[in-house]
Amino acid sequence: MSLERFWDIIAQSRSGFDPNRRDGNMDSQVTRLRLILSELSVEEIGSFDNTFTKLFHDAYRWDLWAAGYIIEGGCGDDGFTDFRYWLISMGREVYENAMTDVESLANVAFTPGIEVTRFEGFRFLAREALRRMNASDNDAGLMAFEHPASPAGNEWDDGDLPRRFPKLTAAADQYGAHHEIHRRTPVERLSDGKPFTRPRRWPTLPD
Repeated sequence: MSLERFWDIIAQSRSGFDPNRRDGNMDSQVTRLRLILSELSVEEIGSFDNTFTKLFHDAYRWDLWAAGYIIEGGCGDDGFTDFRYWLISMGREVYENAMTDVESLANVAFTPGIEVTRFEGFRFLAREALRRMNASDNDAGLMAFEHPASPAGNEWDDGDLPRRFPKLTAAADQYGAHHEIHRRTPVERLSDGKPFTRPRRWPTLPD
């Protein structure tokens, strides 16, 4: 499967996105992607999953983690994993723009119709489809990727964020209080009840 075909599938899964709908866009995308994958061959699904994994690993960067931290009001290990799933789910333009300049997400994350910026369930739909087809990893041609040991780029402290990412910081200040994720408690924002694992020198969330 070509990269273009992968992104076309993601775009098709987003075809029902409605900016006027406060909730339900993510559920709709899951339903659409599940249907699309059900019509693919085992090999195509495996290729889709391989491409997804590569893009996911490529996004393991300190600047993108900073973006997730600012947008979410805090972002631990699991949160950044789910943030990268969300980033891929948003499609090629959003993903590639963010890979070029994370500040571009200031014009995306707080727009109408965006429920949250974490999308755990989106990642596992290809594997789910393979299980339904009783296909093994070998049947699908799944590759054994090794997740990067540490994020790429320059590490940061929370005091650096306004200076390094002024657009994201301003957008979070302006719209964050009205965004669903910021109406949750700090613990809910970080982990939804899961233990919060700090990376090296991870900044402390304010009370």
